[in-house]
Amino acid sequence: MVLQTRTAPMLPQHPPKEDPSSKSAVALQSWWRGVLIRRTVHQATLCVLVIQKWWRRASFWRQEERRVRALALYVRPIRATVLLQSLVRMWHARMQYKKYQKAVLVIQNKWRQHICQRESVFAGNGLADEGVDVNIEIIVG
Repeated sequence: MVLQTRTAPMLPQHPPKEDPSSKSAVALQSWWRGVLIRRTVHQATLCVLVIQKWWRRASFWRQEERRVRALALYVRPIRATVLLQSLVRMWHARMQYKKYQKAVLVIQNKWRQHICQRESVFAGNGLADEGVDVNIEIIVG
C-alpha cells in the first residue's frame, strides 16, 4: 500500500532583499575585473605588435634577399652578353684599323715610288749634274 501524502503547494519565493553594500561590492569587483582584463588585453596587444613588427621585418629581408638573388641571376647573362658584344665590336674595330693601316702603307709606298721616278726623270735631264758638290776629307790622327 502506498501512502499518499499530500504536500502543500509551493508558494512562490521572493528573493531575499539585497543589501545596498553588496551591490557596491559587486560593482567594485566588476570594475576591478574589468581593469585587470583591460591590462591583460593591453599587454597582449603590445606583445602581438612586437611579434608582428619582427615578422614583417624578417619577411621583408627574406623577400629582399630573394629579389637580390633574382636580380643577380638576371644581370649575369646580361653582363656576359654586353661583354661579348663589346669584344666583338673591339675585334671588328681592330680589323678595320689594320685594313686602313695597310691602305695607308700602300698609298705611302706608291707616293714614294712616284717621287723617286719623278726625281730620276729630272736627274736624266742633267739637273742633277748641276747639283751640290760634296767634298769629304778624312783626317787620320
